[in-house]
Amino acid sequence: MATDFPLPASEQIGEFRVPSVRTRPTMILRRAFGVAMPALLDFCCIAVACIAGILLYARHRPLDDHGVLMLWAELCLKYAPAFVILAQAHHLYTLRATLLRVADTARVLKVSVCGLTLLSAGTYFTSANMPRLLLTYFWLFATLLLVMQKHTTSRLIRDWRSVAAHRRRVLLCGTNRETRRLFSYLLHSPHLGQIPVGFLDESGFDNRRVIYSHDYSLKHHAPVISAPLSQFLLRSLDVQEIFVTPTVSQPRMNELLDLAASVGVRVSLVGAGHPNFAERYTSVEMIDGLIVTTLDADGDRPLAYIACKRFIDLLLSCLLILLTLPLWLVAAVMVKATSKGPVLFRQERTGQFGKPFIMLKFRSMYVDTPKYERSPESPTDKRITPAGRFLRKTSLDELPQLLNVLRGDMSLVGPRPEMPYITATYTPLERRRLSVPQGLTGFWQLSGDRRFVIHEAIEYDFYYIENRGVFLDLAILLHTLFFAMKGL
Repeated sequence: MATDFPLPASEQIGEFRVPSVRTRPTMILRRAFGVAMPALLDFCCIAVACIAGILLYARHRPLDDHGVLMLWAELCLKYAPAFVILAQAHHLYTLRATLLRVADTARVLKVSVCGLTLLSAGTYFTSANMPRLLLTYFWLFATLLLVMQKHTTSRLIRDWRSVAAHRRRVLLCGTNRETRRLFSYLLHSPHLGQIPVGFLDESGFDNRRVIYSHDYSLKHHAPVISAPLSQFLLRSLDVQEIFVTPTVSQPRMNELLDLAASVGVRVSLVGAGHPNFAERYTSVEMIDGLIVTTLDADGDRPLAYIACKRFIDLLLSCLLILLTLPLWLVAAVMVKATSKGPVLFRQERTGQFGKPFIMLKFRSMYVDTPKYERSPESPTDKRITPAGRFLRKTSLDELPQLLNVLRGDMSLVGPRPEMPYITATYTPLERRRLSVPQGLTGFWQLSGDRRFVIHEAIEYDFYYIENRGVFLDLAILLHTLFFAMKGL
C-alpha cells in the first residue's frame, strides 16, 4: 500500500539526498562559479603539465631560470586558450551524463589531439623554438591530468551547477532496462533539476527491492514502490513528473493521464509514441539515446511567444489584406469571367487539436468538382479552370485564408491544414501536426516536396513544431515572400 512507503524525514531516497534550496544570491554566485570552474580547472591542469614537462625535459637539457620561465609562459599561454576554445567548440563544457563517463574521456582526448596539432603547426610555421621532446612531454602530462581531472571533478561541477536549477521530483513507472538507464542519467545529471525518487511497480511483487544506477560500483540506488499509482502516493512523494514506459496498456494510460492532470503532474513517455499523446502539446527529445516524449511541454513555452504570434498574425494579416485588395478584385473578376459558380471556395479542414473549420480560397476548379477529392498535382488537371491555373501557380487562390487568420482558425505560419478524411487516417505520429495552429505557409511550402501530398513529408512540420519561435516564424514569412517574388 502507499502508506507502507512514507517519505523519510531527511528526504533521502536510497543513498541520494535531495539538496536543500539555497537563497537566490548564493544560487547565482554558485551558478556563475560553476560555469567558469571547468575552464579554470583545465587551465590549472595545463599549467601543472607545463611545469612537469619542463622539469622532465630539464633532466636531458639543462635550463636556467629564465629559460624555464619563458618556456612555461609560451606553452601555457598558447595551449591553454586553444584548449578552452576547442573544448567549448566540442561541447566539452556542456553537462551531459554518459555511461561510466567514457564518452567524456573520448572528448578530452579528441580536444587534446586537436590542441596539440594546432600547437605543433604554430611552432613549425613561426619562429618559436619549441623542442619537440618538450612538446611531447607536455602533451602527455596535459592529456593525463585533464582526463583525471574531468573524471574526478565532473560530479562536483554538476552539483555546483545544479543548485540554481528548478528541482522536480520524478517517479519512474516501470522497472525495465529503459527506466534504469533513465534513472542513471537523471541521477548523474543534477543540473537538469530532475530528482528520481524511486521506481513504481504496480504488480505488487516485492516492496523491498532497490534498483542501482549504472556506475563503477553499486552505490547509488532508489527503492521500488510496489503500490498502485494514486493521488495519495504522488502527493506523499511530492512528485512533479512521472516517466511511463510504452508497455502500459492504453486503458491504463488513460487513467494515468487523468490522474496526473488531477494533481498537476507532468507525464513523459520513455520510448516510442503513444496514441494518447497524439493531439496534445508534446516535446520529443533524446535522453542518453532514449526517446522521451513529454506531454504538455508547450506549457513550458513562454506565453509571450503565443501572444506575440497572435499579435503578428493580426497585424500582418490586416496589412496584407489592405495591400493586396486590388489583387482580390482582379482574382474575383477572373474567377467569374472563366467559369460559373461562386468566387470563393469553402472547404472543411482540420485545425489545431482536430477542431474543424471552414477554409476559404478563391475557386480554382469547376463548380461541379467534388469538394473532398484529392487535390490536383498537375497544372493540366481537367478540373482546374483557366483562371484557376494562374491563381494556383501564383498562390493568389490562398489570399482569402488571411480572413481565416483574422478569425483565429489559422496562423500565418504552421503546418498546412488537411481535409478531414485524411486526418481521420492519421497515425499517432502524424497527428502531432495538429498540436499547433495550422498555417498559411510553412517549411513544406518552401521545399521541393510541396509537389507531393502533405502527409508524405511531415518531417518539415515536425521540425517546425520542435523549433518554432517568433524569429523562425518571421524567417519563414520572409522566405515565402522571396518565393512569391520568384513565382515559385
